[in-house]
Amino acid sequence: MKEKILDLKYGKLHLLKTKKFRSITLKVLLSDVIKKEDITKRNFLTDYLVLTTKKYSTRQKLALKIQDLYSPYISGYNTRLGNYLITKFSLSLLNPKYTDIKMLEESIDLLSEMIFNPNQKNNKFEKKSFNIIKNGILNEIKTIKESPKNYSTIRMFENMDASKPYAFRGYGYIEDLEKITEENLYQYYKDFLKTCNVDIYVIGDFDDDEIIKLVKEKLNFKTIKKEKTSIYLNSDKVKKIKTIIEKEDFKQSKLSIGCKLLDLTEFERKYVINIYNMILGGGFNSKLMQEIREKNSLAYYINSNILKADNILLIQSGISSNNFKKVISSIKKIMKQMGSEVFEAELNDAKTEYISLLDEVYDNIDSILENYIATNLLNLDSLEKRRENIEKISLDDIKNISKKVKIDTIYLLEDGGEANEEI
Repeated sequence: MKEKILDLKYGKLHLLKTKKFRSITLKVLLSDVIKKEDITKRNFLTDYLVLTTKKYSTRQKLALKIQDLYSPYISGYNTRLGNYLITKFSLSLLNPKYTDIKMLEESIDLLSEMIFNPNQKNNKFEKKSFNIIKNGILNEIKTIKESPKNYSTIRMFENMDASKPYAFRGYGYIEDLEKITEENLYQYYKDFLKTCNVDIYVIGDFDDDEIIKLVKEKLNFKTIKKEKTSIYLNSDKVKKIKTIIEKEDFKQSKLSIGCKLLDLTEFERKYVINIYNMILGGGFNSKLMQEIREKNSLAYYINSNILKADNILLIQSGISSNNFKKVISSIKKIMKQMGSEVFEAELNDAKTEYISLLDEVYDNIDSILENYIATNLLNLDSLEKRRENIEKISLDDIKNISKKVKIDTIYLLEDGGEANEEI
């Protein structure tokens, strides 16, 4: 795969050439430092822009246009990564050499229409579409408890540190939704386009000159390039472990544990923490899974994963509330053992499993592109270099990093009650 990066007046264009796939995918990333009060507005705006445009003002008109273009997949969504709120507009289409040579230009033109020509009149968005989006977001926010596992994690982060971006609710907030009007959302849209950082990514089999020409003509943002804040959150020292139990009417208790990663070196952050996590709870034969679920039947499921940009290791489990103390005791014991009782076979298995996951990146065009985007945003190394450095990790590396993984907050969403208790 050939890679090329071009500087534009407003951002960067990343070109990834490959003949492996029959499609072309283009993603526009608009990012800025996250503010809690912007989350609901950004969700609202993104949904509005892909629902209706000035030229295609109804769902039917937009759907017919997409059908005329051999049904490219177009979407807009928001995600948080560390300090940043990122809006992604994605366009994926069958390579025009299999359909009609004009399809690439016309598809990018439609994406441009969505971003730059919204359905507005007299500086306010169209009311009918506005209300459709508003009701949809309201329903999403209200159904947050329908996924107890996710709700438990949200509440854990809110108790961990409500001021940190990881504690912000991705769906947004009803109180912010109620303040949004057709007029102030349109004003927010105009301000957003002026201030966001812009990165455009294209992957597939295409002509470089044609793509560069189309991007410059049809995705010509007026924002000014600016210095970017670090995407990584800083972790404060753990003063005392917080343990919170809240009761809800669920059939199964959900446990979420937030662990801070403190003072990691660059090699530890890029490599060692991934293998540490595989051994602890991220792999098929992890210590948490074997000890807590398989041997002692204390959990329905248990796993861990790394939120790299947040400097957090997250442990999630479904348990019976009667086993809460036993599970916590076992987790603490296992984490302590990570500093002394990790064996060569465990390390090698974790490396093999992790490298296998890296190899899966090449399976489809979107995973390749998303990996490239993450590599760029998080300042990671290439997949090849990652494989090489993973193999260099020693048992001492695992034991040393274990001292830098500290439990900060334990949160149990307990089934069957309404009391709120803090231990």
